Amino acid sequence: MELSVDRSFRQWWVFLIRGILFILVGIYMIASPAASFVALGFIFGLMILMAGISELVNVSRSNSPGNRSWHLGLGIVEVILGIVLMSHVATSVAIIRIIVGLWFIFRGVTLFNFARATHASWIMTLGGILTLIFGLLILFDVVFGSVTLIAFAAMGFIITGFFNVMLGYTMKPRS
Repeated sequence: MELSVDRSFRQWWVFLIRGILFILVGIYMIASPAASFVALGFIFGLMILMAGISELVNVSRSNSPGNRSWHLGLGIVEVILGIVLMSHVATSVAIIRIIVGLWFIFRGVTLFNFARATHASWIMTLGGILTLIFGLLILFDVVFGSVTLIAFAAMGFIITGFFNVMLGYTMKPRS
């Protein structure tokens, strides 16, 4: 399957502006990590709230009786959790760090076990151990975990911004 891009797209500048904004947000996150971390916590709560609202809308529009009560319950829990996390940002911030830390721990153990089961190189085993240690540091060292999350998010914004700027210039009609 091939994707084609219409170079006559008139709003090419939207990608350019969006890219610049992403880059500026990434730079701001690096320059002001404490405020950025609080904002991430709020956004995490907002995302859960939106997921809950979406779940409730899907339940209300669904004609299928199967799993309806499960989705209704899930939607209600997510809406409540989203509101609580948005109003208690410190809790939200802690949850983000815990989730990311546990994810790296799980990935590290999985990689280590995969390396042992397949008799992979010692580098693969070392990678699993380092990933596990990284996850433990994020989970148990609040400062390291917080700085790591901000750094990852900031890099993500800057990289996304860079490629949006490139896309804008690519889509700009040639004169």
